[in-house]
Amino acid sequence: MKRKVSKFIFLFIFLFCTSGLLFAQQKNLNDYIQSAIKFSPVFADNQNQLQSLALDSLLVRAGLKPQIGFVSNDMYAPVVNGYGYDDAITNGANVNALLGIKYLFNGKRNLSNQFGALNIQKEILAINLKLTERDLKQSVSQQYITVYGEQLALKNAEELIALLGKEETILKQLTQSAVYAQTDYLTFLVNYNQQKLNYAQQLLQSKNDFYTLNYLCGIADTTYLNLPLPEISLTENYSVTQSISFQKFVYDSLRIENSLQKIQFNYKPKLSLLGDAGYNSSLAVHPEKNFGASVGLNFSVPIYDGRQRNLQQQKFSLEQNSNQNSRNYFVSQYNIRKAQLKNQIAATEKLLNDSQAQLELTKTLMHANEQLLITSDLRIADYLLAVYNFISAQSTVSQLHADKLQLINQYNFFIQ
Repeated sequence: MKRKVSKFIFLFIFLFCTSGLLFAQQKNLNDYIQSAIKFSPVFADNQNQLQSLALDSLLVRAGLKPQIGFVSNDMYAPVVNGYGYDDAITNGANVNALLGIKYLFNGKRNLSNQFGALNIQKEILAINLKLTERDLKQSVSQQYITVYGEQLALKNAEELIALLGKEETILKQLTQSAVYAQTDYLTFLVNYNQQKLNYAQQLLQSKNDFYTLNYLCGIADTTYLNLPLPEISLTENYSVTQSISFQKFVYDSLRIENSLQKIQFNYKPKLSLLGDAGYNSSLAVHPEKNFGASVGLNFSVPIYDGRQRNLQQQKFSLEQNSNQNSRNYFVSQYNIRKAQLKNQIAATEKLLNDSQAQLELTKTLMHANEQLLITSDLRIADYLLAVYNFISAQSTVSQLHADKLQLINQYNFFIQ
């Protein structure tokens, strides 16, 4: 008695621990998405690019400060027997060691243009990251729903096989009692075995798709797990101007405008302050006294560049025009596709409701035929026909349920 009790306790603990382990391993849709994001190198690369832009901003600020450098030029031109460079040109020798300084005066609008370009690049990078993240999430969600739909069909197939298994036991007894012919029983047995083969094929396909899901998310575990229902609901709060893709057109337009402004600043007059201090001598007269300093201004005004500025402006104007046309086309296609997806979702939902009602009818008919089969008041062929109708209705409901989730998932990511 004590041994039986101890075995019971051991079995209870084993089942409890096993169920706890399986529960801990179960992952929902968000877990798979987060794993895919963590696994993807794109997001780590994005952080490096953001840091690079921050360094570009620091480079611009560093360029605003005075630039100081040390320069030394030493030259000696000997004259031998009257042969050599003209001293009037070379002074015979030239030795200098100078600490130079240069400071470029930048206007506030010019600086604003430079920092504006960096901010636009940062926003475009953020948009590209959001687009990449959106596409990755959509791919993972789509594969997740595919596996979930297959597992839903597998669950239905398991219930049907269990039902047919009970019927097979009853029919075998009735056949042995000569209530049904041996050929009728064999017909049922062939169909029963075929359903088990179909289930095995469905299970294999589901496992392959499940492993593909793990592959997308960078999950090395090969344990086949049942997926819970994805928490997906229709999103209605987005307009075309809130779409990530639309924002890309907006910032592309700002980038082009910034480039046009930069062209204007490149042709503005430029003023810079120059200065140096140190030693500069020809070694001709009192070289020990040739320590000094100098200061000066550099002022430049572009006058003619062969119409390069005009050509550059035309080039960016054409790019701006193309961007505007692409944006208008996107808005038109966005609204058309959004309406199409909503209509598909509504039609699929209506068809799903009708199919569920049909499934209930076929289920009721199959159970009624089951009772008639037991009492030998129904032909096995008629019972199998009812089973096939039930399988067809059940398959339709499962497929439509998965299709509805896929359409909602596609709609939600499309409008973002």
